[in-house]
Amino acid sequence: MKTLNRLRLSLFGFALLTTDATVGESATHSWNVVEAGSVGDGKADCTPVFQKVLDEVGKAGGGVVDVPAGRYRINSHLSIPANVTLQGIYRVPPTSGALPADSLTGSVLLAYAGRGSEEGPPFIRLAGNNAAIAGLIVAYPEWKQADVPPVAYPPCIYSENTDNVGVRDCCLLNPYEGIKLVRAARHLVRNVTGYPIKRGIFVDECYDIGHIENIHFWPFGVAYQPENPYCKWINTQGVAFELARTDWHYIHNTFCFGYGIGYKFSKSKQGSANGNFLGLGADSCQRAVVVEQAQPPGLLFCNGEFVGRWSSTNAVCLEIAPGAEGKVSLVNCSFWGPIERCVWMRSRVGQFTASACNFVDWDNANSGSPAIQLDAGKAIIQGCTFNRSKLAVTVESNVISAILTGNQAQGGFRVNNHAGSRTQAELNEKER
Repeated sequence: MKTLNRLRLSLFGFALLTTDATVGESATHSWNVVEAGSVGDGKADCTPVFQKVLDEVGKAGGGVVDVPAGRYRINSHLSIPANVTLQGIYRVPPTSGALPADSLTGSVLLAYAGRGSEEGPPFIRLAGNNAAIAGLIVAYPEWKQADVPPVAYPPCIYSENTDNVGVRDCCLLNPYEGIKLVRAARHLVRNVTGYPIKRGIFVDECYDIGHIENIHFWPFGVAYQPENPYCKWINTQGVAFELARTDWHYIHNTFCFGYGIGYKFSKSKQGSANGNFLGLGADSCQRAVVVEQAQPPGLLFCNGEFVGRWSSTNAVCLEIAPGAEGKVSLVNCSFWGPIERCVWMRSRVGQFTASACNFVDWDNANSGSPAIQLDAGKAIIQGCTFNRSKLAVTVESNVISAILTGNQAQGGFRVNNHAGSRTQAELNEKER
């Protein structure tokens, strides 16, 4: 028994030594901006200290730079080296509430550089592979809601020619442009809140799958009124999400409120997008989704919720432009609110499909607009519900093929057909 007790004591002592050694080793590889000399009073310029620590960690091969609670004034710009994370206190997507920049709590970076121009260095550059920021609020103290048009700044967060960069658990409070990623393969943007002004997230030339998840762009820090000049500017000019050339992109569980365009699919010099879009939400948008161009594999939308711009009479939830080539597919999406037309298919060469979708509101000006306007191209509408006793679909003469099957509508499924036999309508609820 004595031998067994000695063995137990020896093992316990060894465990303590091992634990102490581990803690000590970890402590020598931690970095902290306050311990390095930064003052989180919102007055002293912390740029030199922040950048010095970031560079030291980069030279050490990587690590985490901790940003304790405080308001840190950054007069210039920050560059995050490869394998380095700038980490604030938040482990959830933070909110600013209604607090002004000088009253924000938590880990807050105050951005001052670049006011008056979109050109110039970004506030934060993810400069190397695996660079990341997390757990921070970024605020612009010189921002004023009275400035209309809003004052421009360079992007808040930018990365180019990198792999596997990340933005996580951050609030971007009223930046002119939130996040811009160019040739940033396999980026991960997750758990981000805020109210970017001109554009929230932009992606181009992403040739290996990027992920954007759990984003909530909403009027944080803004006294919101639909007809307020600042709010109306964003609600007619701003874009929440824009994808240009990006292959196999994944966007999941995202929401935006009060933008001119919620989700924009554009074409850059390098091309357009294809991808998987699940759980999208666009509320009070003049255009919830605009497809200017898409790759042949197409854009796959599932479980979308789309609402027209408050107080408008000409909002369209999904507009497919005349030159769009790739297929646009909607499954289990819902449309409601102040909408003129839910879908406007304009492409002569494209294809559009809506399956198991719910069209609650449209024609809010009572001008006779249909829920779905098919001007050209090919379309399949199947298994959908139309919850107004109004015109469901208009098929214009330039449509190549329209197949409308298994749809139900209040008062019966009504179609205005100008394409003759190129429209096939079968097994729909009969008009009453």
